[in-house]
Amino acid sequence: MKITRPILFLALVALAACSPEREAVLSLAPVPFAMKTAEGILARLSTGPIEGPFAEEVQKAGALASATVYYSPLEQAEKVIFMTAYWFPEDQFDVLQNPDSPPLFGFEVLRQDGKVLSVAGPVDSIFAPDTPDGRNLIDLYGAIYLPETYRAGE
Repeated sequence: MKITRPILFLALVALAACSPEREAVLSLAPVPFAMKTAEGILARLSTGPIEGPFAEEVQKAGALASATVYYSPLEQAEKVIFMTAYWFPEDQFDVLQNPDSPPLFGFEVLRQDGKVLSVAGPVDSIFAPDTPDGRNLIDLYGAIYLPETYRAGE
């Protein structure tokens, strides 16, 4: 029995170390959703309003809400824009779509109650993929266009 306890303890520690990273959520307010992400990446993310001349275009296009998501690199002090989330009435979003050009207000992620959540993420790699920041963004990029990444009501 004395040998069994340490072995059982070590097995539990090994299992805990192998378990996937816990999930955390980032509010996209004023967009009424939160984005699920790994707990270890959450500290690197922040949100804010769209800034500059494009903010006026978003408003004129009929967006009900929008939010910019920033990523703060491990080795730099300055954050970078990672993605933007938009909340549109679905009829307005549909009118804005042009199959002959890239989507100005992101790709549709989901429709709910007559509205569309769309996301515009990076087109190119922001950081080298073999760096910690690059791996974080690869993980994020793999999830931002999936409906299950978002939780309503935030």
